[in-house]
Amino acid sequence: MPPTIYSERKMKDRIYQVMKSQGMSQKEFAATLCVAEGTLSSIFTGRTRPTNNIVSAIHECFPQISINWLMFGEGDMLLDGSSSQAQAAAPGHSDLFGSETAPSSGVNPTPSLVSQVQEVVKYIDKPQRKITEIRVFYDDGTFETFSS
Repeated sequence: MPPTIYSERKMKDRIYQVMKSQGMSQKEFAATLCVAEGTLSSIFTGRTRPTNNIVSAIHECFPQISINWLMFGEGDMLLDGSSSQAQAAAPGHSDLFGSETAPSSGVNPTPSLVSQVQEVVKYIDKPQRKITEIRVFYDDGTFETFSS
């Protein structure tokens, strides 16, 4: 069952909360996620909905952020074992304590959760469509139309 519009609106607030918890401006956050500033602006103002790419980028750049919290508001923002002061920087950047962070290995420890997240985001991004008409064109210049 797709999430309601209410939860979608809240998701943009949670993305904003992630940005602020990392002490980043919108420009820095967009650069870290490798998305355009305008994309984040559109999400924060409610003009567009967060896409799978945004969720994936946040998960990759900030693995301590709970996907369930980000997507649905369930549980705590930080996963168990994450300190509230710990901040994950983008690969190759320093955190607050000056230590270098290693790039993500690309191995996803919870593939079933990520596939669930991708499926939910697909429902958010695209409204359900139904085929209303099919046209078949033949090489002799004729065509047939099939309507539901």
